[in-house]
Amino acid sequence: MREAGGKFRFPWPEFPINAKLPDMKFALTAFLLSALCLPPLSLRSQEANSLSIAVVDLVKVFESHPKTADASAKLTEEREASRADFKEKSNLLKEILQNHQELIRAGKKEEAAEKLKEANEAEKAVATLRTTGLRDLEERFRKAKVEIMADIRKAVAEFNTDGKYALIFDQSSTSSNGLPQVVHAPGATDITEEVIAFVKKSAEEEKKK
Repeated sequence: MREAGGKFRFPWPEFPINAKLPDMKFALTAFLLSALCLPPLSLRSQEANSLSIAVVDLVKVFESHPKTADASAKLTEEREASRADFKEKSNLLKEILQNHQELIRAGKKEEAAEKLKEANEAEKAVATLRTTGLRDLEERFRKAKVEIMADIRKAVAEFNTDGKYALIFDQSSTSSNGLPQVVHAPGATDITEEVIAFVKKSAEEEKKK
């Protein structure tokens, strides 16, 4: 606020004239006690430096997981079977339509009408296989991926049972903007190969059970 002379005066809190000032000896004692409760600065610095951070490429771990190869082989086989079935049904539909046209040209309207009904049913089968079949394959792949990623998360936790690393980041992940989640981590330890070896070992032990 400003006084009459135009000078600025800070709004200091006003104490009553007869207010009792704090006991300086007591305040100093309290300060020293609180300081003793804190760890030394050097110790706190060492604790901060001992915070170990690791990074892992989960894409590589996923691709190296034994279950990934098995799931990929199975899904590839199912996809090829679905493609063969689709091709067979498509050729059948094409054949029915050709027969329908021949019957029309021959003037056999009743037989042509029946053949058209048959063509409609064949077309529905092709459409169902194109949509439902593909969706079923995608859902099976999604479930297999979720199961494998759950195994990997469990393996990473078991790998770090001793708590050697305080934080483990996935360096292969990206944000919603397409940017990497881990931009720069020069002090972090890359444990990708170690995790891959641990995952493979765990898979082998699981097979023996």
